[in-house]
Amino acid sequence: MKQRIIKKILISVVLFLVSINLTLASAESFPLVSEETDEYAFVTTSDFETGHFATIKIKGKKSKAKKYNKAELNSDAIPKTIDDKIYVVNRMGQDNITIYSTQNFKKPLIQFSTGNGSNPHDIVLTSNDKAYISLYEKGYLLVVNPNTGAELKRIDISSFADNDGIPEADQMVIVDVILYVTLLKLDRNNLYQPAENGELLMIDTTDDTIIGSIVLTGQNPYDILYNESLDKLVITETGSFYDLTDGGIETVDPNTHEASGFILTESDFEGNITESAMKPSSSQGYIIVTDAAYNTSVASFDLAEAKKLKDIYATSGFYIFGIAVNAENLLVGDRTPKKPGVRIFSTATDEQITTKPINTGLPPYSITIY
Repeated sequence: MKQRIIKKILISVVLFLVSINLTLASAESFPLVSEETDEYAFVTTSDFETGHFATIKIKGKKSKAKKYNKAELNSDAIPKTIDDKIYVVNRMGQDNITIYSTQNFKKPLIQFSTGNGSNPHDIVLTSNDKAYISLYEKGYLLVVNPNTGAELKRIDISSFADNDGIPEADQMVIVDVILYVTLLKLDRNNLYQPAENGELLMIDTTDDTIIGSIVLTGQNPYDILYNESLDKLVITETGSFYDLTDGGIETVDPNTHEASGFILTESDFEGNITESAMKPSSSQGYIIVTDAAYNTSVASFDLAEAKKLKDIYATSGFYIFGIAVNAENLLVGDRTPKKPGVRIFSTATDEQITTKPINTGLPPYSITIY
């Protein structure tokens, strides 16, 4: 009798061990835990008097916002994702950079001044301890240690200014070791109308020397991106906000530094073009358009095919502020008074995923995905 019991126990143990091996083998071949990484959006919000921010976990129709209404940002605050941090550029009035870890938004890692009245517009990093900041009100670029805010140097760009003495340094991008800076060249004595064609300044970040500049096809460059799929810098040039036909999108080859001329014009979009966003690993992108009646919309385009694709979303008024895109989602900041919030669209179909805008507290102002 005891032998039977022992035999049954041994058989059970063997079967149990076999089942564990099969389970482990199955797990190795077919992982049960998804390796997908959640993506979030950081949204600065504003009523044009004060500013806060919200974060959104991007999960299609289930996307929800967490509001940080106690965080005081500038009413004109632009966020930027760099590695695992969010850099908030607090523009004129606050003149500082606020840095948050994406793991904790309750308290910033650091906030440092860029100088009273400097009006910072963008920040890029070449390393953990070296950052470049464009200053809209100054004739120099600021170089700092972003960990401490300590000034490392200033790069004089005043010789590139128009007659009012300020070149209006704005958006920046780094490709290889070259820093590209858009210069707006607006006439402060004529309601900030474009005085000259926009210019693209080039700086070698290995020694911070200015190596040249590229005169752009249009005036008042609004946005600059680097598109890996095309290996081109993509520049949106708005021109005058009173002229709906003088702007366009052009590219610059970072290898030859040759500008393409307009690939698409404002006439193609039937309005002034401003902020753009490109799909990852694609020649397709999205852009905000403002028509003659100051109604805003988002349109898609393809640079490789040199054509506008279609209108994605429109508002009856000047209400679209901020767009951002990842592989699957287009996020649109909609400030429509009765229902402000962030709308999410599929980049595969261009159809809206959200059934209503995601409430961000104050209306959305600018968006970055992390």
